[in-house]
Amino acid sequence: MKRAFCIAAIAASIVSGVTGGAMAASQMSAERFDSPALSAALPAIVYQPDGPTPTGGWPVLYLLHGHGGDETSWRDLGDIQATLDRMIGSGEIDPVMVVMPGVGDSWYVDSADVGGPGNYETAITRDLRQAVEARYQVRKDRGGRAIAGLSMGGFGALRLALSHPQLYVASVALSPGLWQNIPQDQLDLAPEAMALIIDSTYFHHADPTDVTEGVDLPPAPPYFGKAYGSPFDGRRYNRLNVFTLLEERLEAGDTLPALYVTVGDDDSHKLWRGAIALYETMKADDRPIEFRITDGDHVWPLWSKTIQDGLRFIQGQWGGSAPH
Repeated sequence: MKRAFCIAAIAASIVSGVTGGAMAASQMSAERFDSPALSAALPAIVYQPDGPTPTGGWPVLYLLHGHGGDETSWRDLGDIQATLDRMIGSGEIDPVMVVMPGVGDSWYVDSADVGGPGNYETAITRDLRQAVEARYQVRKDRGGRAIAGLSMGGFGALRLALSHPQLYVASVALSPGLWQNIPQDQLDLAPEAMALIIDSTYFHHADPTDVTEGVDLPPAPPYFGKAYGSPFDGRRYNRLNVFTLLEERLEAGDTLPALYVTVGDDDSHKLWRGAIALYETMKADDRPIEFRITDGDHVWPLWSKTIQDGLRFIQGQWGGSAPH
C-alpha cells in the first residue's frame, strides 16, 4: 500500500508539473488592422509567444502567404504554431512575434492606380507595421524586424525588403515566384508572346490539385491578375521587380537586408531558375546571400521544413540586444 501511495504521489507530481508548465502557452489570434492605403481593414493571424515580454519588446517577423492563399495559410497548412513553439521551447530561436497578413493575389505591390487589387505594398510596409507596433509590445527598430514568405510571398518578402531596406534586417524567400526582367525588345509584345510567359511552366501549370494538398496554383490569365495593369504592363513589371530594386539599392550604396533563398529541386514551376539568377547576381560582385536547393516540389511539406532553416537564419540576424 505504501509503495502504491508513493507511485501515485510521484505520478501526481509529474502530472502537476506538466500541467503547470502547460498553463501558459503561445497564442494564435485572428486580427484586423486598419489600412488607409486600402481604405479597408487588413486581416492577419498573429502569433504571440509564451512568456513575459522582453525589455524593448518582441522582435517581429512578417510571414507572407502565396498565390491563392490568405492569412490562415501558414496556420492551417503550414502548422507554423507548432514549429515556432518547438523551436522557441528548445532554445533554437528566441521568442518572436509573427504576423501573417492576408493580401489576396496582390503580388505585394501597389496597384490601385492601374485598377489592381490595391496598394498592398504600402499596406504592409506602413499601415500594418505601424498598427502592430501600436497594438503590441514589439521592437520598432530595423534590427528587430524581418520578413519571409513562400512562392508569391517569397517574391513579396524579397521585393518589400529591397524596396524598404531601412525596415527589415533580413528577408527569407521560400520557392519565390521570381523571374528576371523582361528584355527591352519584348516590352511592346502582347503578354502571351513574352519569354517570361512562354518559357515559364508557372503560367501554364494545369495541375488541378487543391492548395490544401500543397500545390500553390498560379494566377489565372492575365497571369498576374491586374497587379501590373490590365493588360499586363511589362515596363511596370520590370520597374517593380526584384532585380531592378536590387540594382537600385546597389547603385545607391544602401545596406541590404540579409538574404536567404531556398527552392525545391523538383519545383513543378521551375522557380529554381529565378532563384539561381538572383544568387548569381549577388555572387557576381561577391555580395552575401544564403542559397539552398532542397529536395522537394512546390508544396507545403517542403515549406514546413525550409521555414525552419529560414527561422534559424533570421535568428542569427537580429540586431541589438537579444530578448531576455
